Amino acid sequence: MNRFGHLKPLTNALESSKEDIIEHWLASNNTSSVFAGYDIGIEYFRRNFADGVFEAIIGLIKWGSSITSSEGFERLMLFVNQKMIRYHELVLLQDSLRASFVTSLYDGGSLSKNSMDDIDAVFAVVFKEVSEHLLSKVVDFSEMYEREKLKNIRLLNEYKKAVDESNIVSKTTPKGIITYVNQQFCKISGYDEDELLGQPHNIIRHPDMPKEAFREMWKTIKSKQPWKGVVKNLKKDGSTYIVDTTIVPIIDVDGDIVEFIGIRHDITELETAKEQLKLLNFSMKKKVSELYDMTQSLEQQASTDVLTGIFNRYKFDEVFEVEMKKAKINGNDLCLILFDIDHFKDINDTFGHGAGDIALSEVAKIVAKNIKRGDIFARWGGEEFAVLAVATSLEGGVSLSQKLREEIGSNHFGFVNKITASFGVSSYRQGDSSEEMLKRADDALYAAKKNGRDRVESEI
Repeated sequence: MNRFGHLKPLTNALESSKEDIIEHWLASNNTSSVFAGYDIGIEYFRRNFADGVFEAIIGLIKWGSSITSSEGFERLMLFVNQKMIRYHELVLLQDSLRASFVTSLYDGGSLSKNSMDDIDAVFAVVFKEVSEHLLSKVVDFSEMYEREKLKNIRLLNEYKKAVDESNIVSKTTPKGIITYVNQQFCKISGYDEDELLGQPHNIIRHPDMPKEAFREMWKTIKSKQPWKGVVKNLKKDGSTYIVDTTIVPIIDVDGDIVEFIGIRHDITELETAKEQLKLLNFSMKKKVSELYDMTQSLEQQASTDVLTGIFNRYKFDEVFEVEMKKAKINGNDLCLILFDIDHFKDINDTFGHGAGDIALSEVAKIVAKNIKRGDIFARWGGEEFAVLAVATSLEGGVSLSQKLREEIGSNHFGFVNKITASFGVSSYRQGDSSEEMLKRADDALYAAKKNGRDRVESEI
């Protein structure tokens, strides 16, 4: 017998307002709060469940059918189970639907004391049937929970197995006492499991590891943050291994650290290779530096006169050609001075070649101190020298030569006593070759010697 058969007029009013009722139901605060908590889209719920729930209640009123046997309700209960919606939240959904029924009757002008009582009676049956249905499923929910729990435990065990197979793993108390090590840890450290359990983790600490690194590690993990870094450890036999390490603090429901899990990868070979490469690079750099110094030394020897330390003729000729080209292109002044020590053979014959060498060195020092930076000074051969005075005119070259002659002539050369020198000067002429400029300077030097020595002559 239908308990609500007398409510046919009420049913007609509700059916004609179906869309408004559903719209009001889905828009209510209670419904919205439940949807938001489970990330349920309103349109999704409208499309899949709202109509079914409404028709189930209308069926209850019109034919007295059980609401829990309707297709719409079955779909809703499956959805509730999947989302694990709490019972009190399901009650909120039912209550907001009841309020939507009442609002519809009120807006349609059909709400009376009797119709209000009828709606309350209908939803009392709805609440009763839903509650009984849920209670009948408690055992099923519990079994489902246990099945899921066992499934998750199996998955966790598989994950643990995968981690243990591919990593070096240990667990410690918050104070660093070892409570678990896997076989990979024992294998690389050389310790048996029973030698490690209960020991402080610094049993494998390498003396080369700085204390600051561990202070930073403890500071990080005690602040409940993971720490990552490269650690050098000590094996039982005293040898070294290196691991790329991640230490993760495990936090309980109260926010306290209950243990630390360390996961490591062996990078000993990689670090050893890097160190060897570093040493090889250092050796190569050292060797390159030695070769560079040797090259520089050879170049210097090839361009320097051994006795006086100034350029030799080979280097002078090289620089002379360069300066000639500059003078030709830029129109710069360039002056060449050739000079030699007067009666140098007499010095060697009278005082010996050692005295002659000293005289050559002393003359080179005097000239080097009195020419300007950028001028080129070289031993031309034997007792003869050359000065290439850049950016210097013929007059400037003559003036410089007079100064050098006077400095040499006024210097005391020990047991040789006095030394004089003769000078020949030429200047660059546009279109000159180095041979032409050199010949004019050489001719001027010959004239200085012919005219009595200890004097300066310039090109004609």
